[in-house]
Amino acid sequence: MTDYITIRISMEDKCRLERLVKIMNCKSLAEIFRRVLGIAEKRLIGRRDVVKAFSTLKYARDIGETNATKVDEYLYSE
Repeated sequence: MTDYITIRISMEDKCRLERLVKIMNCKSLAEIFRRVLGIAEKRLIGRRDVVKAFSTLKYARDIGETNATKVDEYLYSE
């Protein structure tokens, strides 16, 4: 069985969540929280991965014409 807790939010935020419940065809505030958290996690995790990928480009250098059979040499040589 799932444990539950009570959270306190402002009335304004409750109204915003209730609007989202209607827009997203959810059955409860709990369901909208699950959906919103899922969306936020996907966006934040995806953004962090993109930032990591672009940050590795600062170590990139032109190695000229390449040969796929020498990929280990290209990656690990000084």
